[in-house]
Amino acid sequence: MRKIIYVVTILVIVDSKLTQLYAQKFNAHELTTNGYVRTGIGWTEGGALVNFVTPENVHKFRMGNEADQYGELQFNYHYKNKDSVKLYEITYMMSKYVAYGDNNSLDEFPKTAQLFGKINKVVKNSSIWIGKRYYDRRNVESLDYFWINAAQNSQIGLGIENYEIKHAGNLNLAVMQFKYDTDHSHSYMVDARYLDIPVSQHSKLNLIGQYSYKTGNEILKSSGHPGFTLGGWWTYSMKNITNTYTVLYRKGSALVESTYAGNTVSEYVDGRKVYDLDKASSLNIINNFVYDDKQRHAIQASLSYRYKDFGIGNVTEKNIPMDNKVAQNWFSIGFRYLYYINRHFNLALEAGNDYMKSSRSGLEGSLQKITFSPQITWDYGYYSRPVLRPFITYAHWSNSFRGITGKSNFNTRLLNKNNGLSFGIQLEVWW
Repeated sequence: MRKIIYVVTILVIVDSKLTQLYAQKFNAHELTTNGYVRTGIGWTEGGALVNFVTPENVHKFRMGNEADQYGELQFNYHYKNKDSVKLYEITYMMSKYVAYGDNNSLDEFPKTAQLFGKINKVVKNSSIWIGKRYYDRRNVESLDYFWINAAQNSQIGLGIENYEIKHAGNLNLAVMQFKYDTDHSHSYMVDARYLDIPVSQHSKLNLIGQYSYKTGNEILKSSGHPGFTLGGWWTYSMKNITNTYTVLYRKGSALVESTYAGNTVSEYVDGRKVYDLDKASSLNIINNFVYDDKQRHAIQASLSYRYKDFGIGNVTEKNIPMDNKVAQNWFSIGFRYLYYINRHFNLALEAGNDYMKSSRSGLEGSLQKITFSPQITWDYGYYSRPVLRPFITYAHWSNSFRGITGKSNFNTRLLNKNNGLSFGIQLEVWW
């Protein structure tokens, strides 16, 4: 952890010196850095820190509940004209993930997360880009829940963004390709967005439509599958309040494996069909609220619901149908509250409840988690970073989740329990 803090400090200083140099004398070429680091130490019941999360899910309330260390380092090259307008850009970003207790992956080289180029001010202030990138991701920060993440892990993408419609928002259009080594197939996603449509003085509407196509499985000789996404989100912002309400419907090959990637779900797992992409669908409804007066109080509250229809029924080991439909429900509600003592210190409390029901596994139950942290921060603000968090976390879950929740490959001390306690300290930085 100490080495990572030193590296982050050096990069911030270098970036600051570069900015000062360019401010003193014009230079058409600009090189900057930015990134993200999450690291620390922690224990669960005396063993390696584990995640408290419902089965068949990756999203959970984050504070004091992230059993991993993660970092991103990005380099940005800009070519500017004499008016300091950035005409051309090249971005490269590497990333590294290490689970708590996993010492073997420490020596693995970081992967390339982004590598793309942009040409700006093409027409009506729009930009053209090509390459591998994170493309206009949207999330609920307290859950690390990226409900739109169309391009992450793609092979390559191409698009035009920020095409201005006078007094009526802007248009974005992109296409991405994904490759699947397991069955030698590909998928393609066309993503169209109409953003920042004025609704009132304080609110805007954003619309999205996607068309997806996954080619056939060459090994199983199956045909290709189309799919689509329709939805939108309404944003409200006034003074100390922001609120985003989202509805998304996905069908067929538009269903994604994870919100940390844009690739289509796998129809087959270990030779067994788990999705029928001709019938599968999902519905997401999300509300994310943030209040921050940057003096005394800040709170983020979220409500998330996801219904997923796998498009297929359960079968026995002899492939005999047991039912007509497999579906999963996930419902999450919770908050994170900050009480500011002063600019550099606040008291944080996060509490949440997650409910899950799956007719595939037959599991149904809920998980409750609460975390307290006296946070040391750089400044006022819910999103202010860096932040140093000593934390203590308690979680409780349904008996039906015993042996599934609160464990990892490096800590199985809670296998026969339905509750657990974690504590540690976390550093989170972005710049």
